Amino acid sequence: MAHSPLISARSLLRRRSFAKAMTLLEGCEDMYRDSFDYWMTYGIACLYGRDFSYANTCFKRARKIRLMDTTLLLCQAVVFLWRGDTEQAIQYYLDVLDGDPENKIALKAMEFIRTKGNFEIIREWDASGKLKAFYPPLGVNPLTVTRILFSIVLGVGIAFGILHVTHPRPMAQGRADLSALTLTVEESRNAQEKDLSGGVYHYIMTDKQIRVSYDLARQYFQDFRDNAAQVEINRILNSNASEAIKAKTNMLCTYIEEPTFDTLHDNYSYADVASDPLLYLGCWVSWSGRITNAAQENGAFCCDLLVGYENMQRVDGIVPLYFAKAPEPEIEGDRAVTVLAQIGVENGKLMLNGRSVYQPLRK
Repeated sequence: MAHSPLISARSLLRRRSFAKAMTLLEGCEDMYRDSFDYWMTYGIACLYGRDFSYANTCFKRARKIRLMDTTLLLCQAVVFLWRGDTEQAIQYYLDVLDGDPENKIALKAMEFIRTKGNFEIIREWDASGKLKAFYPPLGVNPLTVTRILFSIVLGVGIAFGILHVTHPRPMAQGRADLSALTLTVEESRNAQEKDLSGGVYHYIMTDKQIRVSYDLARQYFQDFRDNAAQVEINRILNSNASEAIKAKTNMLCTYIEEPTFDTLHDNYSYADVASDPLLYLGCWVSWSGRITNAAQENGAFCCDLLVGYENMQRVDGIVPLYFAKAPEPEIEGDRAVTVLAQIGVENGKLMLNGRSVYQPLRK
């Protein structure tokens, strides 16, 4: 039975699939316009997914529907705490304690602010993940329960000599099983496209190079290095690889997940990407700098990112940056900024599709 997007998103939250939950809810605003649960679920997904700007937007929409809710107040408090606005965070925690004097999260957060609440320590706790102690709890991950039960059953079976099989190398936790995408003998032997007259190929590769690139893409995916996997995928799709291998490569591409600042691996430099944008198309980068030429239209936000110019000493490059939903608060051009964005190409030129943004508070 198909579930509603909201029910499915809650299930994804429990399984810690925050990016998937955010993507699922992104296009459902009209369906759930006046739903408190929708805006709370969306906001919590953004909070854990480190899109604090849109999380704050969601929580504001939720508050228009229900003014005083303990979980909502805790969520808004932690957004202010993350920004370093401890005075505003304290006010929200006091509102929580007015209705729930024994609330453990609020009490713990108040003690943290009292003893350690300067901006540097807040940033350290955020980087280490300790700040999540003040996030709304998600409950037990059902995948963890399943793994524990499986371990118990497996242990009992081994103890009684019931299981006598050789176990293959376990798949990486939480990753899809790609065994169905293994190349056949025929595909491996004929990895190149036979007739090259009908296409344009950015990379010309040997059979061995195509096989190695394909195997690397699968292995990088299992190692949670989705950016590195995407590079190998791009290399194959823009090469003289056979249509059969490209078909499987396209299927592999559908498993790539959207990262957060915390989960991003293989963060490629501007110089690397600018040298061959097609090779890095669809990869995610965390680049810092400053913005210029900012403009908003129909809720979207666009600007030029001066990559590497955060200290106003050197510009590595200038890249158009586009947000489908304007960040809140608005990015300011007179301060350094770090963005999480996906690499795109528009009219043959490098551009960025923004997802999250971090800009330090004014001192």
